[in-house]
Amino acid sequence: MTASRILKSAGQICCFDPLLAPDFTPDYFSAEYWQQQNAITGKSHGRGVTWFLQHHSAHWVLRHYWRGGLIGRYIPDQFFYTGLSSSRAFAEFNLLQRLVEDELPVPRPVAARMVRQRWYYQADILIERIPEAEDLVQILKREALSRETWQQIGQVLAQFHQAGVYHSDLNAHNILRDANGKIWLIDFDKGAIRRPGRWQTKNLARLLRSLQKESALHPLFHWQTDDWQNLLVAYHSYR
Repeated sequence: MTASRILKSAGQICCFDPLLAPDFTPDYFSAEYWQQQNAITGKSHGRGVTWFLQHHSAHWVLRHYWRGGLIGRYIPDQFFYTGLSSSRAFAEFNLLQRLVEDELPVPRPVAARMVRQRWYYQADILIERIPEAEDLVQILKREALSRETWQQIGQVLAQFHQAGVYHSDLNAHNILRDANGKIWLIDFDKGAIRRPGRWQTKNLARLLRSLQKESALHPLFHWQTDDWQNLLVAYHSYR
């Protein structure tokens, strides 16, 4: 894998993949910049706005880091600085690079930025967008998944767990299926490499709660407990 490069400019530190972004500039982290380039292809609203971009033939996702919970009401996007590599964007960028190198199904990171202000910093990340992919919630609101697909999801989760990959927010929105039927995991903010432990079981329980929640929210949601059992059988039998 090509080594990422570091760029320091006007109080900000950026790292980027020169193969994916050979013409990189810190402007890449500005939605206004992409609007001027007429390069915004869409957006989604969650904790803030996530922007979908097209740059030449590449499709990217631009995400700013926001706080959640009660503290997020008062300090929405500032984090205490403990070091460059442990900053939210750089940590996710480096983790994704490692997972790509290990041939796990994750999007490639394009660039990350940290803007430091004394003891605090703000952060952004730019990653590749998985082409023609939908998350599980989008799919299940429309149609059921086959037993083979649920088994495939279980196998993919087992791959990550056996590699020691902890996903801090494993929910149905962060599992994608592309047009070829391949399963992907996205959003590795606060992810990490860990030794085997109870976190793996808790990870699966979090996903189950997510599916149950979505099933309760949507009158038409094509998911049932047998689907979960198919996932678990494949997960536990994967070697």
